[in-house]
Amino acid sequence: MKRYLMTPGPTPVPEDVALYMAKPIVHHRTDEFKKVFDETKQLIKRLFKTENEIVMFASSGTGAMEAAVSNVLNEGEKAISINAGKFGERWGKLIRAFGGVNLELTYEYGDYAKVEDIKALIEKNPDVKAVYIQASETSTGTFHPIDEIGLMLKEKYPEVVFVVDGITAYGAIDVETDKWNIDIGITGSQKALMLPPGLSILSVSEKALKKIEKSNNRFYYFDILGELKAKWGNYTPAVSLVFGLNAAVKKILDEGLENVFKRHKLLAKATREAVKSLGLKLLSRRPADSLTAVYSPEGIDSSEIIKLMKSYGVEISNGQAHLKGKIFRIAHLGYFDKADILMVISVLEIALKKLNANGNFGEGIKRAMEILSE
Repeated sequence: MKRYLMTPGPTPVPEDVALYMAKPIVHHRTDEFKKVFDETKQLIKRLFKTENEIVMFASSGTGAMEAAVSNVLNEGEKAISINAGKFGERWGKLIRAFGGVNLELTYEYGDYAKVEDIKALIEKNPDVKAVYIQASETSTGTFHPIDEIGLMLKEKYPEVVFVVDGITAYGAIDVETDKWNIDIGITGSQKALMLPPGLSILSVSEKALKKIEKSNNRFYYFDILGELKAKWGNYTPAVSLVFGLNAAVKKILDEGLENVFKRHKLLAKATREAVKSLGLKLLSRRPADSLTAVYSPEGIDSSEIIKLMKSYGVEISNGQAHLKGKIFRIAHLGYFDKADILMVISVLEIALKKLNANGNFGEGIKRAMEILSE
């Protein structure tokens, strides 16, 4: 059976990128690799819209998240974390793991961070050193107002380091790293960058580097300054993934960033409007263009929908934590196009019909076709 991967990570890998990674491996200390490594960093800067330093680790995105905490915070220092989903919760766990004082702003899953809440918390705690947030919260499909937050911090609290997990944002959503005052921006290879898992990427501002230089926390592998000093990897880098990243980002830039963001916006709109036409409700109050989280019909476990869709070769994701069985998540970031959305909505409708849960059979695909043919 042909398989269609519509999960928010890993995502499909383009054939030409996969073939490029299948080239014979090269040694990571050769001039050939160093040239590709340097070029890839410059390509990432264009994608991130930044002039900041780029660091890459052979790890999942969580490795970069850990580096952004362990390198920045000293033991006992205060940081604000935004917990509006499973990955926001992870920031708090990391802060506590490295001895920081976690000032957590908690929101209901599907809700988004409020600028005024962050401002008020800093006013009560003027010794806050950093703010940690997701751009796109992958567990809920929510896009936080990181532009407003970053600009507020720049104006009111310029010494606070602003750290953004953009793992399901960069490459799918227009994130203005420098313009929005993002001191550390993070992504992973397996999302909109259209690669297998295993590579994490950070952009690091001068302000963040100055804070890191004063750090006395404990870390070894996830050493941001060590990586920058080593230039081409402090340890053995993920050679094939770096080559793949080079090819994938070139593919994105060849399409044109504005075209890439426009495509994601269109696919997101078609998906959201299609599921609403089926009488289903979105989870997020501020949806991201990278994935759509949808409440399962009343009385139907979302696991049953996912299982039926998988029997047709289409794989989507369940909810996480307390939302498991209550929602399902459809991805549309990275190597996706209009036909993928038409396919996933069609199969979703079939699954709902088989579960006697769809009173509007055919309306979802009709609405998707209307939007995608505009």
